[in-house]
Amino acid sequence: MNGLLTVGRQFVSGVFVFTFLLGSAAIAGEDVYLSLTNISDGTVVNLSEDDLLAMEQFTVLTENEFVDGLAEFTGPLARDVIAFLNASDIGMLTLTAVNDYAVEVPMSDLLEYDVIFAMAQNGTRFSVRDKGPIWVIYPMTENEELQDRVYNDRLIWQLVKVDVL
Repeated sequence: MNGLLTVGRQFVSGVFVFTFLLGSAAIAGEDVYLSLTNISDGTVVNLSEDDLLAMEQFTVLTENEFVDGLAEFTGPLARDVIAFLNASDIGMLTLTAVNDYAVEVPMSDLLEYDVIFAMAQNGTRFSVRDKGPIWVIYPMTENEELQDRVYNDRLIWQLVKVDVL
C-alpha cells in the first residue's frame, strides 16, 4: 500500500509540474520572441519572430572574438526594434538572455552605430542552442573603436528581453 501511495504522489506531482509548465507557456505566449519593457511607464511590447522578420533586415559583415574570421550577420537594427516602445530620452538598456545573463548597453551605442539584433549568421538562422534566438552584433570590423573589450562584452546572445531604463 505504501508503494502505491508513493507512486500516486509522484504521479500527482508530475501532473502538477506538467500542468504548471504548460500553463506558464500559455501565459508567456510561445510566439513571443523578444519582450521589450519601458520600466518608467510599464509599457510592454512583445514581438514575435514574424514581427522581427517583417522589419527591414540589415547585414553586418564583421569579426568578433566569438567567430572565426569575417562573418555575415543579418537582422533588424536594434534602434528600430527599441522604437516600438515610443520612449524618449532613453539612457540605458538592460539586455537579458534566456539564462538570465544580462548586460547594460547605453542607447547611444544603438544610435551611433548600426547595431543589429542578428537572427542569422552566414545565411543560417540561429537556434537557441547556437546563440539564438537573437545575438546582438556591433559592426566591429568597420569601426576600429568598437574593437575593445567593453563592446565585446555587449555582444549578448540568446537575447529574449530588453528593459529600457
